[in-house]
This record gives sequence, C-alpha cells and structure tokens, in this order.
Amino acid sequence: MQGFFKWSGLVVFGMVVLVVAGHCVSRWIPMPTEDEKALAWLDAPRPLAGTNGFAALWSLPFDIRVADAERLMKEETVRLRALPLWSGEGAAPVHTSPLETYPRLDDTADDKTLCKAGQPHCLAQVRARLQELTPVMASRAAITARIAVLDDYGHFRSPFPARPDTPIPSYRPLMQGLVAHAYTFARGDREAGLRGVCRMGSIARKLVASGDILVGGLVGASLMDASGALFVDMLAELPGDHPLPDACTGVFEPDGAMAAGICTAMAGEARYIADGFRALNVAGAESSWHRKVVADLFLDQRKTIARGARRHAWFCGAQADVLIRADTPLGRDAPLSGGWTFSCLANAIGCILDNIAAPSLAGYAERFQDAEARLRLVAAWRWLREAHDDARPVAQRIAAWQQLHPEGRAIRVSADGKGLAIDLFHDTQASTFTLPLPSRSAAPPAP
Repeated sequence: MQGFFKWSGLVVFGMVVLVVAGHCVSRWIPMPTEDEKALAWLDAPRPLAGTNGFAALWSLPFDIRVADAERLMKEETVRLRALPLWSGEGAAPVHTSPLETYPRLDDTADDKTLCKAGQPHCLAQVRARLQELTPVMASRAAITARIAVLDDYGHFRSPFPARPDTPIPSYRPLMQGLVAHAYTFARGDREAGLRGVCRMGSIARKLVASGDILVGGLVGASLMDASGALFVDMLAELPGDHPLPDACTGVFEPDGAMAAGICTAMAGEARYIADGFRALNVAGAESSWHRKVVADLFLDQRKTIARGARRHAWFCGAQADVLIRADTPLGRDAPLSGGWTFSCLANAIGCILDNIAAPSLAGYAERFQDAEARLRLVAAWRWLREAHDDARPVAQRIAAWQQLHPEGRAIRVSADGKGLAIDLFHDTQASTFTLPLPSRSAAPPAP
C-alpha cells in the first residue's frame, strides 16, 4: 500500500511539473511574426484630411453651439481618462453626459409615421402623409439644419478614451433627416430635396472613411443605402436629362469607397478594442487579489491584443483585397477565430475572449460589400434612365452596361420583369435588393 501511495504521489508530482513547465514554455514562447506585424499595423498612424466634426455629431440632438460642444468634449475626454473603470464589484457607477443639461432637438419617441432605414419607397410613404408630417417637419427644422452642417467637416473620429462607458453619438437623427428631404421634394421643392439627399450621401461617405469604431462605419453604409434608394425615388419622377445639383456630383458613384470602408472600419475597431482591453486590464489589476492571480496566470495582454489585431488586419491584407476586387463574399475565407494554439495554455482567458468575439466580423464586412453593390445598381439604373430612347429589351441593355463595367455584383432583371435586382451577401434581412425599372418618360406627380 505504501508503494502505491508513493508511486501515485510521484505521478501527481510529475504531472504538476509537466503542467508548470508547459505553462512556462507557453508564456515564454515568442509571438508569431504575423502577430508582431498585426501589432505594428494596429499602432500605425492613420491621418485624415479635413476638420474633425465629431463634436458636431456627438451633440447633434441637442440645442448647443458646436463651439460649446467642442469645449465639453475636451472636458469629458479629460474626465474619462482620469475616471477609474468599474471593476465589476459593487454597484455600477452612473455617468450622465454633460449634453443632457441642454434641451433636445430630436423626437426620441418611435414615430410610426416616418420612414425607417431600409424601408423601400420612402418618398411615396412621405407623400401619402404630407399633412400629417407638416408639424413634425416644422419641429425638426433645427436639427435638419444641424445635420446639413455635418457635411462641412472632413471626417468624424472620436477623441474619447476606449472604455465600456465611452460616449457614442446618437445616429438616429441622420435617418430622420432623410425623411425631411423626402418631405421637401414631395412638397414641390425638388432642387432642395435633391441637394439634401446628396448631402446625406456625402455624410455617409465620410462616416465610412473616418475609421472610427465599427458602428460608425456601419451607420455610414446604412445611411448610404437609404440615401441612394431615396435618390432613385426622386430621379424616377424627373426627366432623364434633368440637371442635378453640384452637391450630387460623384456622391452615388460606385467608386470603391464603401468597399474601402472595410479596412478603415476594421482598423478603427481593432484599435478601440485594444485600447479598451488595456484599460480593463489596468482596472483588473486594482481588483481583488484572486482575480489578479487568475489574470496573471492565464491572461497575456499583449498576445491577446495581437490575436485580435491579426483577425482585423486580415481585412486590410492582400487576400481580402483580391476577394473584394472580385466581389466575393469575405465570409468564405475570413478567419473566424485564432483557434487554439500552444500559447493558449498560458493565455486561456485571452484565447476564450478572442474566439467569442471572432465570428461576427465577416458579416459586418459583407455589409460594406453590399453597400458598394447597391451603388453599382444605382449607377446602372441611372444609365437606363438616361438612355430612354434605347429600344432594346432591358435584359440586353443591362447586359451591355455590365460589359462596359465588368467589375462588381451581377445585375439582372427581377423575376417579375419590373425591376433590376442584385443578390446580397449579408442576407439576414433580405437576400436580394431591387430597384424598379425607370420609366421611359417620367412625369413628376403634382405636389
């Protein structure tokens, strides 16, 4: 019996030695070269042209001068940098935005009479409710004017520190602004309506190109989708040779800006996650001793950040670029997670966190691909509208256009023969997107 306990003790001791040795080797093993490059990519400067309009965007729903909002933004940035993060123990602190002391300009209620993002035929819905919308639009004149000013800025990038309670702008008023331009057009001021919707498309482009957190880029892509659809609604009621305002020049061209937003959005999101993870790690070091011991044993901050950065950096790499140029769904080849490697033995918490967050990135990237494809469809629709004297069947005409513009999503005549359609990669809400065929001689309805 004594021999049994002796050998059992030796086996247990040997296993402990192996585990400790494995843990030490796992922690000391150097990061792969690919991860080192991802960290360098993460910290590379990304300058932007033009003036930063984040203060105007952040304060959009409030009755405050932009100069005052910029002052509050600087003060809030300093306050947040000095404010300790909540460690998870005790009641969560409640923080109130300094903007809340100013009156709101937007209607926070869910108004069922207004068009929602992604809904088709916004112009027709607004025209059917003109009288009902008149007081609503009058009450939103101030915020509509503030939205228009956003187009005067070059980009929108948050100066706030990355942390779970960082202030995020309310993007809802942007979609409400589209309704205001549809209302203006339907009331008879077609030039102002066109200028307004083109300005919204320009703002969408700047949101996508800003490289802020991912949600900002996605809002920009959604705003471009909605703006492009409303632009087509308006053009459908105008003659093919109707001149467009200067504000519309190049806004709805499929020039690759939406697809380029994949890399900029992923870079901004990766930096936000990395900075937030560093801040959380600092907060965790000040928490209870047992949490600190577990983190010291099973969390390697630098390796965890590198794993996440490598996943995000893939969308800026050569393989993703080839797929984007070929208009192939990125979800087919994008890395879903970092998987499990030997280094995870000493970084189990980091590997678990990284693998949980991983699967959603490809779907987000495909939304930018779909936004680019929608702009391609708008361009084809405009070409059909302007060539109204072409007597060939629509299928032949759209095939000829695609021969001239071969790169991008395939366009077809819809099954009912009444529209142009494309397939969508990110098909959680709809698998196709369709625009009604332009009439050969459009006559604008009476206001």
